[in-house]
Amino acid sequence: MLKEQMHKLAQHQEGPCISIALKTHRTHPDNQQDAILLKNLINEAESRLLKEYDRRSVELLLKNLHSIESQIDNRLNDFGLYVFVSANTAEFVRTMWPPVENKVYLDKEFALRDIIKAYNRSEDYYILHLSQSGVELYEALNDRIYGEVSLHGFPFRENPHYITDRQARSDSKKIDNQVREFLNKVDKSMIAVQSVHPLEIIVASTRENFDYLLEVADQPLIYSGHFTIDAGKADIHYLSDKAWPVVKDLQKARRAAAIDELLAGIPSGKVLTDMQEIYRAAREGRGELLMVKNDFSQPIGITRQGFEFAQDATVPGINDDIVNDIAWEVVDKKGRVYFTDQPALRQLGDIALLTRY
Repeated sequence: MLKEQMHKLAQHQEGPCISIALKTHRTHPDNQQDAILLKNLINEAESRLLKEYDRRSVELLLKNLHSIESQIDNRLNDFGLYVFVSANTAEFVRTMWPPVENKVYLDKEFALRDIIKAYNRSEDYYILHLSQSGVELYEALNDRIYGEVSLHGFPFRENPHYITDRQARSDSKKIDNQVREFLNKVDKSMIAVQSVHPLEIIVASTRENFDYLLEVADQPLIYSGHFTIDAGKADIHYLSDKAWPVVKDLQKARRAAAIDELLAGIPSGKVLTDMQEIYRAAREGRGELLMVKNDFSQPIGITRQGFEFAQDATVPGINDDIVNDIAWEVVDKKGRVYFTDQPALRQLGDIALLTRY
């Protein structure tokens, strides 16, 4: 969903475009202040717009800007709200990722850096729940479960290999074999689901059952993470609360690996740190991996030779943040973008690009 919204917004290049980013709240009464903040940012956007344009020329944009305010129910807010308005566009996006700061952007295109960041840090994944009462497979997005998978044998409502014979039940080796046989069936069903819709798989189980699963799995590497629960059935809120930190650790590891990849490209001269060179390479489709410090932004003024840095993003004619343009160019041309505060990036500065050639 977020990917489709991002691409749709990127197609609107008619300008002027207003983008508003604000930190919001999930719960009452904190979310009551979100409406006041949004109104203030909308007023700021209108003020900036009328400094640069005649009111008549932006009449439709102003109408959309004020009408979208009434469409946003602040009781449904997450941690970040992003509003995008032009003469023929009025959309908003909620994410669990707040912006670095509450801000208004006015430019020829929408400011998508926060949406790109949210997209990269949003994760759709499976939670495989193994318990005494059976096996369930859930699909989760970030810190919330939104559906149960009912395909390829899931859910297993009970263990068909549960041993009822009292003497056999005392035979631990036989029990172990039965558990392994059952988990092998679960693994084959998981592979079938994964082949249709591949996602990270986080396993919720006892440590013993997770070890059994890895022993019998045909493809043990598909199980990306694990957290320990007792043998009883856990509710979905508990499962999502425990699974999300595991997924965030996986994401952090991927960002660290991306920095290592970037650093490895330095000896071959494929890493750029000059903003003009980065912008040109991104426009030409040479951007493979862009790393940006989380809070880094750079206003610019367009010149005949390219652009020059500016200090005040609110000055008429200034591009609020060239990082928005660079990040979108890289994403649009099938490159990767990461916003991070990991210390390893500091040796390269606030922004660096690994080129394809």
